[in-house]
Amino acid sequence: MKHGYVTSSIALGEGARFVCETYPDNPESGPILTIDLPGGWLMLSGRAGGVEAGDVENARQLLKVVTQFAAEVERLYALAAESAGDSGDAAA
Repeated sequence: MKHGYVTSSIALGEGARFVCETYPDNPESGPILTIDLPGGWLMLSGRAGGVEAGDVENARQLLKVVTQFAAEVERLYALAAESAGDSGDAAA
């Protein structure tokens, strides 16, 4: 298969755990990012054989989108908390 793709959906709920394994004594292994969930897990790593420029760019892009994801989750949580607070005040 010359061109392929995989689509996967993972719902992060309570109990999700995020781990970055590093191997300082074995740079060929590179880091492995693991998302450990009650129903499964996902591992992200670079290609075998050491880190290259593309791996650095991928890591930077990952950081960028995870930062955006976190900011949006925090924003939505704050909106929900604000709405819950407004509902309570209106009833009083």
